[in-house]
Amino acid sequence: MDILKKIDELIAEERFAEAFNLLISEAPEDLRQRIEKSMVDPEEIKALEGFWKDLTLLLHFAYSSFTHARESDNQSLVSCVVASISAVKIAKKLGATKITPKMMINAGRCLNMMKMKDRAERMLLEAEKICIESGNEKELLRVYNELSSLYYEDGRYSEAKEKIDSALKLFGQRKDSEVAMSLSIAAEIYAKLGEFEKAEEFYIRAKEMLEEIANVERSSKFDLGILLSNYGIFCKKLGKYEVAEKMLLESLKIFEELEKLDFTFSQFVATNLRHLGDLYREMKRFKDAEKFYSMSREKFREIQRNWEKSAS
Repeated sequence: MDILKKIDELIAEERFAEAFNLLISEAPEDLRQRIEKSMVDPEEIKALEGFWKDLTLLLHFAYSSFTHARESDNQSLVSCVVASISAVKIAKKLGATKITPKMMINAGRCLNMMKMKDRAERMLLEAEKICIESGNEKELLRVYNELSSLYYEDGRYSEAKEKIDSALKLFGQRKDSEVAMSLSIAAEIYAKLGEFEKAEEFYIRAKEMLEEIANVERSSKFDLGILLSNYGIFCKKLGKYEVAEKMLLESLKIFEELEKLDFTFSQFVATNLRHLGDLYREMKRFKDAEKFYSMSREKFREIQRNWEKSAS
């Protein structure tokens, strides 16, 4: 049915409100009210049957997958995996091809964060196969990013390099957060393998791209802050202290700005302050080192007090 193709595309683009509205408008008249009510009461889905039940469930599971994929607490990770796998089963049944790899990537990413690496790898490798067979290079890049990160974290550096090198071949003229993520991962992998010139090249390219993206998409500010911090630590190891100081101070500024919007970013402020302390100690600027160590300790104490306050 044409409605399936349209909704598959809308879900793949995360345009859920449009997908729900389309579903309601195209459903048989006697089902519209029940499908609409299911948006606030999923129990209504039980009264549906056949194609319309499957399509409604697909939308609900996909929405849940993407919603929980943005969180990092254990409950959200579990919910994301369950919703993603459920969506994949229905998508395969209906023949919704665009959404399947997206759901597998979400599940694989969350399984990896839950330290269930074998299951995560199997899920991501299946997504890789589907993307290659369908020629879906956009999602294939995400798969390579996730697999290279998984292998890097697991100490499987040659496999991580193989996947990230495959990702680097897919860029073309693309400039987006996923490409920047590939460059950031490549920098970490090449640094670990001791190929420092290539690693620094990737850091610089990722930095330039994220700075450009962050001017348009404020959500990329966090990624830029992480990248600058990692680049600063890398430069410190190479003895490039002035560059390291510049990167760490820029990263600190970003996280302090984000902290004003959401206190959960305080942990990144505290960590960056400590990194600056480490840098200044290595530079033998001991007064500066103690200053930033003191600021870091106070920030961590502040975080602890807020946790205790919220738990009481």
